[in-house]
Amino acid sequence: MKQLKRLWAYTKRYWKMLAASLSSAALFGVVAAGPTYLLKRVVDDIFVNKNHHLILPMAFVLVFIFACKGIFSFLTSYTMHWVGHRVVNDIRSDLLVSVMCYPLSFFQAMTTGQLMSHFLNDVQMMQNAASATIKNGVRSLFETMFLITFAFLQNWQLALMMVLVGPVMGVIIKKMGASIKRSSYRIQQEVGSLSDQLQETFSGMREVKAFNAEAYHISRFDNQLQRFFTATMRFVKAEALLPSLIELVTMVGAALAFYVAAQQVISGYITPGQLTSFVAASLLAYAPMKRLINVYGEIQYALAAADRVFMLMDRVVPAQRIGQHISFKEQISFNNLSFAYAPDRPVLRNINLTLKKGERVGIVGPSGGGKSTLIDLLLGFITPIDGTITIDGQVLTLGNGAQWRHYVGYVGQRPFLFNDTVQNNVMYGRTKLNQESIQTAIEAADAQDFVCALAKGYDTMLGENGNLLSGGQRQRLTIARALAGRPQLLIFDEATASLDAASEDEIKNSLQRLPADVTVIIVTHRASLLKAVDRVLLVDDNSVRVVLKDQALRSVAV
Repeated sequence: MKQLKRLWAYTKRYWKMLAASLSSAALFGVVAAGPTYLLKRVVDDIFVNKNHHLILPMAFVLVFIFACKGIFSFLTSYTMHWVGHRVVNDIRSDLLVSVMCYPLSFFQAMTTGQLMSHFLNDVQMMQNAASATIKNGVRSLFETMFLITFAFLQNWQLALMMVLVGPVMGVIIKKMGASIKRSSYRIQQEVGSLSDQLQETFSGMREVKAFNAEAYHISRFDNQLQRFFTATMRFVKAEALLPSLIELVTMVGAALAFYVAAQQVISGYITPGQLTSFVAASLLAYAPMKRLINVYGEIQYALAAADRVFMLMDRVVPAQRIGQHISFKEQISFNNLSFAYAPDRPVLRNINLTLKKGERVGIVGPSGGGKSTLIDLLLGFITPIDGTITIDGQVLTLGNGAQWRHYVGYVGQRPFLFNDTVQNNVMYGRTKLNQESIQTAIEAADAQDFVCALAKGYDTMLGENGNLLSGGQRQRLTIARALAGRPQLLIFDEATASLDAASEDEIKNSLQRLPADVTVIIVTHRASLLKAVDRVLLVDDNSVRVVLKDQALRSVAV
């Protein structure tokens, strides 16, 4: 019920279109029950009493009824599909809004395949259930209601006998529905695992080929397919068994009703027309009732998907501090800061450090020593387990980290470009940049020559992760992206590792041309870049300490 209430909260936004759909469905149910009443008149008045003059009018009435039925069927389908697609779009949009607010640690813990499964597969399951509900559920519900009502009007004793099997059907539906939901939840987990494996395999295809590991990935994928098949067949078994059990119970009720009806006709209690009309109403009601049961299975499938979607959407994240402006005019301070990814594995311990505005700082240290962790803390991606980072006295948190990053230009060691134009990649996140600022940033990153040589220059599409460029060219464009926003803090995290010596010298010269009030942090193993900094920090053994520049130059040279 909780998930249904959540779905209803989305649906009621479009109550006008929903009301139009339900009205059309109700009218569809009325006209669907109409032929059963006509059957009584046809049998009693035409066949028994031989009123020939009623044949033609009755034929016209039947044509009119079925024409109305088609019109109301179309209106119900169209309007309910409109509502269903709107609801699904709203859920996807809200899910993305929630996920985009989560800290970087969330994305480090979740795989891309899992996230894609939530957005595509889970929401699609909800869409499929909505379509099934629209196609078979709403119309079938009203059709069943009016047909059963008409059956009661014809002969309430017989109709009551048919309805008495309802509680038995309810118990069966409840038991089988729970099994269907469990099975569908398992299916969706296995689909997420399939998506994980495919994404990982395709992303790492270079390594797959380099190590001749194709057979390993094929075998692993086949094993996952087998688990998916097993989960699917559990669902199919439950879904196929439900209508069979319902049909058996229904036929028991129908057999009892037929026995009593036959006695009533023989005794003259009811006319043949009444019996024909009752039987027609009962049989016509059975088909939409069966469709409703199938829809119930689809809804259980969707509710399992809704559980996963809303569980992801409802994760608790730090609140954004609206209206709190972070200024960077003087210094950044690390105050007794400690951090650990696990309680027994500290990465940084009791760090006290001050970075002045306009200072050029180099950071060196062994791999795994904590350099990238220090940068992630400074960017507000993660929070310390003890101590604080303050910018001009304001504590940096996950909540205000996004605001702080407006002042920061960041270039990571793994360049990432979007499947977009050169210009859009450089101005990414800063849509108000003018053409002059973009060109200046590209020139400063020593990327102007190769960009102008591209087929469409600044308007060239770069492909997935910029795969139309070399590694060095991709890195230059990510540097241009960082420079384009005119940041007050510029962070290079091993950003020149893919560049040759000449390009690195050009970048170093560009850094030296930056305004004096721009703070620059360079994480590097390149001795040439350390020559341009004011001081060097060594990150090692859970600590950060200042070292002499000559000492740092000797260490990176080694």
